[in-house]
Amino acid sequence: MASPPLPDVPCVRVGLDYSDSASKFGSRFYLSYTGGPLSGDDCAALAATVATQWGATVASQIASAYSLVGVDVLDIATHSGLSGQDTTVHAGGNTGGSAVPVQCAINVEFGIGRRYRGGKPRMYFPPAPSTAMADPSHWVSGLVTSMNGEIGDFFTAVLAGAPAAGAPWKHVSLSFYAGSTGVIYDAGHEGRTDETYRATALHDDITGYSTKAVIGSQRRRRLATS
Repeated sequence: MASPPLPDVPCVRVGLDYSDSASKFGSRFYLSYTGGPLSGDDCAALAATVATQWGATVASQIASAYSLVGVDVLDIATHSGLSGQDTTVHAGGNTGGSAVPVQCAINVEFGIGRRYRGGKPRMYFPPAPSTAMADPSHWVSGLVTSMNGEIGDFFTAVLAGAPAAGAPWKHVSLSFYAGSTGVIYDAGHEGRTDETYRATALHDDITGYSTKAVIGSQRRRRLATS
């Protein structure tokens, strides 16, 4: 399998690992930077900043049964970029009600200026507790409003606290694929989709955040348990 293309601007991939002590799952986002390459210490410092700011902002909306247990920052500007980690545990701060199933998630969509056919950039966070549910399919409006504020504060603080070696930093999305081609093995059998990589991954600056009222699903982002 071919390696993903390098981005059109220097970027890091920031992976967040979550746990409820029984299951593990995660999400990721991308930041662009200027200059480089980054050192391992730069990556580790950014990972620590992300972890600290997660605990200071969005954690207040996350059920206390869930915690951020690790942040991994990988410099993807080249095929040999360095990485850094932070494993400080930050528990969710929303103690109301009971825990909801682990596959549930708070879904935050990222706004970009480019229009294209397909899904929009987004990020999945661990769920809020049962008291934040308006019904089995939706979060209450108060959670949506609060999460919008917290996610904005989170990224503002991360960009402000990122290592000076890469300044100015930006929150971006990366498009690795130019399209896909459906392949049918033979009549009556399930086919597959072959994704087509771009020659260079295309970045879009993030222009805003929108927490979705519909309860998202983290199922496909859970790590194997057996």
